[in-house]
Amino acid sequence: MTVEYEELVENNDSEEGLKKLDLLIASGSDLDVVMFPSAAEYSKRVGLDLLAPLDDLLSAEGIKVTDEYTVDPSLNGKVYALPDTYENYFVLLNKEMLDKAGLPVPTNWTWDDFYDYSRKLTSGEGANKIYGTYFHSWPMYMQLGLLNQSKDNNLVNNGVLKVDSPEVRKSLEIRNQTENVDKSAIPYSETISQKLAYRSVYFAKKAAMIVTGNWMINEAGGSDEFPATFVSAFAPMPANSQGEPSGVSPANGNFMGVLKRSVNQQAAYDFIRWYTTKGEQWSNVYSAWKKQDVDQFISGLKTKLKSPDMIDTDSLTYVMKNSPTTPLNLPPAYQSELEEAYVKEAEKFVLGQQDMETTVSKASAALQKIVDANK
Repeated sequence: MTVEYEELVENNDSEEGLKKLDLLIASGSDLDVVMFPSAAEYSKRVGLDLLAPLDDLLSAEGIKVTDEYTVDPSLNGKVYALPDTYENYFVLLNKEMLDKAGLPVPTNWTWDDFYDYSRKLTSGEGANKIYGTYFHSWPMYMQLGLLNQSKDNNLVNNGVLKVDSPEVRKSLEIRNQTENVDKSAIPYSETISQKLAYRSVYFAKKAAMIVTGNWMINEAGGSDEFPATFVSAFAPMPANSQGEPSGVSPANGNFMGVLKRSVNQQAAYDFIRWYTTKGEQWSNVYSAWKKQDVDQFISGLKTKLKSPDMIDTDSLTYVMKNSPTTPLNLPPAYQSELEEAYVKEAEKFVLGQQDMETTVSKASAALQKIVDANK
């Protein structure tokens, strides 16, 4: 098999790359395999009927996609791409602060446990105060009790609102409990007024733990901008309550598909099967392949880091092996409108300007209008 690789852009700008890819497809270029940087972009091309279903090829190989990959890429009951790189979420912790507080690295825990840790990791006053945690300004940080659900983890799922729900109330509680009641999280007012950035907050030791994604694994080992001066540990995403699994988070990453018009369907499929499995293991990439050798990945990763000793290997290994992901539950195309309307009401609650039930009621009404306008 001969593979010809075409780099779409030189600066890794995914948006520009997608524009060029769409132009190449529209112009009839002789392409077989395509890669998309997110589930949403993959879904969009499925909607345009550009990708070939892979189900028959998988069956011929005797492969069940959910046995091979952590992420189930099925859309409308069919598989149109294979998961490549893997992006999920966890809690990143300053292990020196944990040790000082006499706290073990969490494994199975709930948000109530998270509150307790955050209180115990908070110390000092005024400008010298160290907070237990920090929530960034992204909309997802107003949805933490929703994102960790194994299904229906969007504000709107199949046209149905999930704002008036225990999961959204839990999301609001997480922010209120830590910021306003316990005062163990950096206040939202400071986050937005000072335009705080999660990397600088964490590496400057202003907060002991942050909810973040696995792109921070490399950065925990130090960078030119943020040298690693302490050991970072890793913990699964907390569950909403006892009895629910820890570590559940939305999954994303790159997806590789075969164009429907390709005349090399089998060869293209064979290539993406290799690339998304042994190919990515050879490249030492955090992949969605279930058979990836986690120990080998971490060992290889450490050879590339500036400060490999600043990564707590045991806890990273645990998180990588014990973080179940949700099935692909793609948000609607108007997700940004929904999040903007939801955050507008949620931040009023976090800032103490309205109570929870008023927040849920107003957010529900605002989001329903958006759903109705997009029918």
